[in-house]
Amino acid sequence: MSDNPQSEAEEAVAARRYWTLQLARLAGIFTAFAGAMMIVGRWASDGLLGPVLFIGGALLFFAVPILLAKKWKSEKR
Repeated sequence: MSDNPQSEAEEAVAARRYWTLQLARLAGIFTAFAGAMMIVGRWASDGLLGPVLFIGGALLFFAVPILLAKKWKSEKR
């Protein structure tokens, strides 16, 4: 890290945003996995919850990080 407090603050924001993106992706993986397990019958559920979780997990993995990055880029302007 540098001696500049402004630079350190920017690095802290970048690190926080990086880990937020990674957490969103990890949550998407686990959600899609839970949905897939329900679809194939390994975990008990009603008929609609598995596909909803599977699609929601895929969206969480792929779309949410992109939307967050776009939001953060537009805040800098």
